[in-house]
Amino acid sequence: MKIAILGGSFDPPHKGHVIIARRLLKLKHFDQVWLMPCYQHPFSKNLSSPDKRFEMTKLLEKDKVKASNLEINNKKISYTISTLRILAKKHPENKYCWIIGTDQIDAFMKWREWKEIINNFQLITVPRAGFKKAEAKLKDIAKLVTVPKNIILIDRKQFPPIYVSSTLIRKKTKEKKSILNLVPKKIEKYIIKHSLYK
Repeated sequence: MKIAILGGSFDPPHKGHVIIARRLLKLKHFDQVWLMPCYQHPFSKNLSSPDKRFEMTKLLEKDKVKASNLEINNKKISYTISTLRILAKKHPENKYCWIIGTDQIDAFMKWREWKEIINNFQLITVPRAGFKKAEAKLKDIAKLVTVPKNIILIDRKQFPPIYVSSTLIRKKTKEKKSILNLVPKKIEKYIIKHSLYK
């Protein structure tokens, strides 16, 4: 199978994650897209509990969009290269691609063994609002790796930028403003039930 993985905090998961998964399934003919919440962020973000973030992510599952608890079950800081190596070892018959938004490109070169991610797997970048210079940055990154063809930039015309963010949702929740246009109804109910982000 060809599997695209969207990793992140998922604190909370939102409609943007669903849009990314569905558009990639349509454009790139993946067999599945996995949504994979991290256990602990490498850059020391203060996150909600892993269990709650995974439970919310599970609520986004549908058809070829799956939630994975691989990083959460490891119970340690999540490094993308480690996750990809684990998956490749367990299921060498599958091809794995890692998804990032163009807002993450500047930070990507700080990731552990980032060159190995590109050389041994595929990196797919999807447009995020306000990050139009990503293509130039990716060309610079491509010069530093052995397999530049493993960097795939999704065209903005095929994939309009995503404006939703978890940060915005947490802010609106704290301010007691509606988030229904940002998250599916069942995630809104989960956030209310568990009194998250107050």
